[in-house]
Amino acid sequence: AFRNKDLCTRSGTCIGVCPTNALSLGEDLYPKLDADLCIECGLCQKTCPGDEVNYGSLAEITFGKKENEVTFDGHVERTYVGYSGNARTRKNGAGGGVVTALAWHLLNSGTVQGCIVTRMNPERPWQGEVFIARTFEDLLTSQQSKYTIIPVNTIFQEIKDLDGTYALIALPCQIHGFRKLQKQKPKLASKIHSVIGLFCASSLEPYIAKEMLEIKGVDKSKVKNFDFRGGTWPGRIRARLKDGGIKNLHYSNFKDGAINYLTYLYSPPRCQTCVDGSSEFSDISVSDAWTRDKSGKYVFASQSRLLARTEIGVKTMEAAIAAGDLVAEDVTEDTHYQTHKLHARKKGLTAYIRVDRMKKLGQPVPIYDRTVDGANSADKRTEWLESLLMRIGRIRAIRVPLFTILISRYGIPLVKIRQYRKSKKYR
Repeated sequence: AFRNKDLCTRSGTCIGVCPTNALSLGEDLYPKLDADLCIECGLCQKTCPGDEVNYGSLAEITFGKKENEVTFDGHVERTYVGYSGNARTRKNGAGGGVVTALAWHLLNSGTVQGCIVTRMNPERPWQGEVFIARTFEDLLTSQQSKYTIIPVNTIFQEIKDLDGTYALIALPCQIHGFRKLQKQKPKLASKIHSVIGLFCASSLEPYIAKEMLEIKGVDKSKVKNFDFRGGTWPGRIRARLKDGGIKNLHYSNFKDGAINYLTYLYSPPRCQTCVDGSSEFSDISVSDAWTRDKSGKYVFASQSRLLARTEIGVKTMEAAIAAGDLVAEDVTEDTHYQTHKLHARKKGLTAYIRVDRMKKLGQPVPIYDRTVDGANSADKRTEWLESLLMRIGRIRAIRVPLFTILISRYGIPLVKIRQYRKSKKYR
């Protein structure tokens, strides 16, 4: 991953474990090396989640047994659907505020002394950053999904010198890095009480927010905060201005509008070859509950689905519900609450096809210990087309004008067509 950036997840794990601070973040958030400080201990390689992901090994670390289930949701003990018991966090959250609710329960109960979360940088709101939340107000600043790349695991450099235990809220690749760290540096890893994982279709390049502001002619010096899913659920991308104003950066909502273009035009190379979209090695995984009724309406608007995977995960869910911090119902036996098919297909099939195709072409790809069978010619054509769009997204001269059109009023017909197709699907 050091030799080829296309294999780097930018999780920050290598920086977080380096004993001599020989690694730091470059301007593009890839790690950079100070060779004079490097002692060649090999920890960066052993904990890197970019070049190799061994599901059997990660399962053994996480669940105590070397299982390798080739299912998108992975190992699940209990499934819940719910929302935050606090009206304020529910309103401000991207999917009912459940991640904040769980974090607050762990913090308020004294189970942990801090929660490792992310926010948009107060001084540079078009950039994301990781920090340790220690109060309810801290957690409020971390609300809303941040789809831009944030090297969360760099925080291990900070917590190694701190007392207490912490909750880690992270993406799949960041969790892979943590689990590898758990094997290499158990004393440091023991500071993490629990891992709350987020479902992930793809992160977005760190220049996404800045580029959207430029496209819409918004002076970034006037921006107070940047929301990826602000306002009424499911939210929309917008800039909150210092004068109190709000500038919406695309038409329609997040689900039907901009996200459908962002994951193609701004998807980082390593995200395109990632096959874990459900944070399989967390204690609790969280995703929006996109379940619809026969009329196409969302059954659980502004709520999330939670997969408790470990004993810690189940106990945390039960305690949060009992305390009233989380309002949730157990839907483990209901098959309707499996991951929606499009997400599962994108990460659970198409990504495998891409890895296999690239490998045959001699291109660098991650090493996985699992494969999937049953891909047909239509699946392979879909992968090829998606890959073409993502290659186009790497070219700024094409990406910016194309995205400018897609998020302008000229892109409204595409949104209307998408909404119409969805309405027909559920009738």
